[in-house]
Amino acid sequence: MPFIAFLGCDGSGKSTVIERIDAGLLEQGTDVRQGHWRPTPFDAKRDNSGAADDPHSIPPRGVVASIAKLAWLGFSWWAGWLKDLRRSAKQGVLIFDRYHADLLIDPRRYRYGGPMAVARLASALMPQPDLVIFLDAPAEILYARKQEVSMETLTSSRERYLTLCKSHSRFSVIDASQPIDQVVANVMREIASVNL
Repeated sequence: MPFIAFLGCDGSGKSTVIERIDAGLLEQGTDVRQGHWRPTPFDAKRDNSGAADDPHSIPPRGVVASIAKLAWLGFSWWAGWLKDLRRSAKQGVLIFDRYHADLLIDPRRYRYGGPMAVARLASALMPQPDLVIFLDAPAEILYARKQEVSMETLTSSRERYLTLCKSHSRFSVIDASQPIDQVVANVMREIASVNL
């Protein structure tokens, strides 16, 4: 059973798709566990910096603070993975709405102000999903759905996501401009392909 992460620009419909996928898998009798951005193995407090109404409104941290937060992110991922996420992925399907690689696309969303080479290395050393679904759509469609960030930001973020998707076979690009039923059907097929 897989660990699946969803990525996508604001307006790509991640929340709706994940909700539908969750329901579909439960109907099939598959246990599903969800997470967002990072595990919280020691407390219930979530890091909501990636879900703010204006994700770019707060300035980045300094270099030292950014690297310290990056270290905490890595520790949280490994602690959560070893504590119970690995078991969840083996017993059912583990779904994350965004995960650590999202910081590489939009560091400002997570207030990261350190060297990107350090962030890339840290992300590579953290637990990796079996499948990453990138919900893609033209920037014009994304902006029409949600105006939390500018068209320029959406365009550049989409380009960076698509570049990231070329880096490993675990990434799958799904056309999110299609009707929601078709998007969900396409995602379910991708999940079935790794659901060993």
